[in-house]
Amino acid sequence: MALLTLVQPRTGGVFLGCLLTLVSADVLRGQAPQSGEKAVKAAFLYNFTKFVEWPQSAFSDASAPFRVCVFVDPTFRHDVEEMLTGETISGRPLRVITPEPSDVKGCHLAYFGADDADRRAPVLAAMRGVPILTVGEGTRFLQQGGLISFVLEDNRVRFDVNKSAVDRAGLTVSSKLLRVARNVEDGLRYKP
Repeated sequence: MALLTLVQPRTGGVFLGCLLTLVSADVLRGQAPQSGEKAVKAAFLYNFTKFVEWPQSAFSDASAPFRVCVFVDPTFRHDVEEMLTGETISGRPLRVITPEPSDVKGCHLAYFGADDADRRAPVLAAMRGVPILTVGEGTRFLQQGGLISFVLEDNRVRFDVNKSAVDRAGLTVSSKLLRVARNVEDGLRYKP
């Protein structure tokens, strides 16, 4: 069985942690549920960027930053900022921002927390067909047009991928990432 290993980025000169595997490892064992889950999700966000390619047209120029837009509670936003500060994506500096819902087209990755599931629908609609990797919570997120959705399964953070929506967004997802997804929606049905 091939394992895809994810490494958490460095924060404040301190290496945050453990290697994460997307399959077969109980990454939350021995951790407080909320803080452990948030740390794992923040690490996944960073590592998703290593297995997704954005078209050049997604950036205004060669030195434009990679923008991670977060629509979460302030505590989790701080955790994401702390984890991602100083990181780069394909040589581009990474910036964490919280844009106005009407100004989301400058995002490259957008993360939506579990709260406000109904309020995120119009923002997701504005992102449809645009090269933005949208990541959120639960299966309803994929039904609303999201691309990757976190789910908790046996106290482990897993994810599902809406492959047809990824294709419509003009993004290219590595087969390595698709192989370790819990489910991949192919436009017709979910393939476990």
